[in-house]
Amino acid sequence: MRHEIQFLLEDVLGPVADAQPEDHPLFRVNRDTSTVYETDETLDMQTPIQTRKKQLQRANFVGVASETTNPTPVGPGRRYDLQTAVSIRLEGLSAAKRGHIEHPSTDGVPFEAPFRSVFDAVQGAMSYPDVGRPGVSYRDLTITNVDDAQSEHSDFYRAEFDVLLRGYTDTP
Repeated sequence: MRHEIQFLLEDVLGPVADAQPEDHPLFRVNRDTSTVYETDETLDMQTPIQTRKKQLQRANFVGVASETTNPTPVGPGRRYDLQTAVSIRLEGLSAAKRGHIEHPSTDGVPFEAPFRSVFDAVQGAMSYPDVGRPGVSYRDLTITNVDDAQSEHSDFYRAEFDVLLRGYTDTP
């Protein structure tokens, strides 16, 4: 699963993070290891969002975590149908609390902007994503379980969706 996480964080979300305004950065997090790519620090995105206010004042965060891998034998020989699921979560803090998310009329970016950038980048990798995993060929990825209910009554913003990579492998 390491290859899929690395593919999403580096190849797909790296350009998104690089394109964010300097005063409203987007940091990438491997949620399996709690490693922040941009700083080499750790951030546990499994803890309640309210406990990470200090970190959210520095940047918005997008984290990727592994969920499941499900190899199923298909046909003769050692060929397996493979489905790998990963979770992508985006978090931010209101500019009113010295974060980076707000309505366009204030000093911040609307939460929809980084969410749409992340979502569109993942959607753009839909056909034949090459994750660099030996013996695995993915034919596509699909986006499922989109939870983009952005809070308009809270200082904390969070959206999440799952990515299902589908393909084949020679080893289970």
